[in-house]
Amino acid sequence: MTDTQQKIAAKAFAEYWDGWGYEKGESQPFWLSPLRDVYGVEHLEQFITFEEQVYLDQTSFIDGMIPSTRVMIEQKGLGKI
Repeated sequence: MTDTQQKIAAKAFAEYWDGWGYEKGESQPFWLSPLRDVYGVEHLEQFITFEEQVYLDQTSFIDGMIPSTRVMIEQKGLGKI
């Protein structure tokens, strides 16, 4: 994918997801879309995991993990802090 194609794909991603914000129901498609369509990641099921269980003061879940890049994703719904 060329830089121009990637910019077009990123813009399309941003336009598509503008205004969405239901965390539980949209989280996984939200992250799979740019990884596949903007960054060209193949075999997504081997690249990112979702809802990994961790224990802090209680059992919690990490929204997304990308082990190869040491990225941990925690997101909130639109308008939530």
